[in-house]
Amino acid sequence: MNIFVGNLSAAVTADDLRLLFSGYGTIVNTIILRDTDTGLPLGYGHVYVVPEQAAYEALINLDKTSLKGSAITLRECVYRAGQERRLRRFPWRGSERRVADSRRHNGYEKTSPASSQQRLS
Repeated sequence: MNIFVGNLSAAVTADDLRLLFSGYGTIVNTIILRDTDTGLPLGYGHVYVVPEQAAYEALINLDKTSLKGSAITLRECVYRAGQERRLRRFPWRGSERRVADSRRHNGYEKTSPASSQQRLS
């Protein structure tokens, strides 16, 4: 199970997370995410623990524990399918989608400046 670890201080390393979770099952991977430009830690990471029963015990027992001066928060990391994420982002679906040319223009029709001058003459 992938466990999201939040509220990490800048001094925490992946080895610190591995040591903290070492009593709970087998740790497959530990990652602390960093900013691509500066290389500084973003304050959160992931720990992959198997079996799931051990991961749930780690969630219960290690949530809100202090690690290098800050109380960490833990939760199960659940990935959504890509299509589900896209469908949730757009409230309109299927035939309700508007096309670029069919947008409303507050009662005025789209005209170019040249065509409006022709009407005035």
